[in-house]
Amino acid sequence: MNEDFEFIAEVLDDNQEVKPIELGGGLIEYRKYAWALKFLEDKVIKLKKYKEQVMVDIDKAIEGKEATIEHLRGEIEKAMLADPAVDNTPTGGKNLQLPDIATISISKLQEKIDIIDPETVLTELGDEFKVVKVSLDTSKAKKHILETGKLPKGAEKREDRTMSVRFKK
Repeated sequence: MNEDFEFIAEVLDDNQEVKPIELGGGLIEYRKYAWALKFLEDKVIKLKKYKEQVMVDIDKAIEGKEATIEHLRGEIEKAMLADPAVDNTPTGGKNLQLPDIATISISKLQEKIDIIDPETVLTELGDEFKVVKVSLDTSKAKKHILETGKLPKGAEKREDRTMSVRFKK
């Protein structure tokens, strides 16, 4: 391994800049540079593969941690909704205060509309829901659909709630 660094050191000056090839040095002079080039190219390929594998490993770790976080949030939410000891909020949600670590709040279940195909929804609801650039005013359309209860083609209805966790400093 030290030999590898020796031939690299032979082609670099004190400032770690590549020295010019000495003319008249014959094939041996070119050979030093070729070995340094080969070694460094191999090193770069190995480092790129290593970097790629590290990134894959980190991505897997992140995905695993995110899945665990979602599972923990789900368990907390499920337990809070079922536990009569958890305080109800005036708006229909739940609130749990853990003085030493966090306050966990769950909003009431709310209906939300997802516009999957704005053109289809616009065609069904009509021009009154157009905005200047002739597209669907999604905020207005969502409000209208929630108020009337009529779900046009191109829209889906789902139920959603939010959870807030505020950790103590």
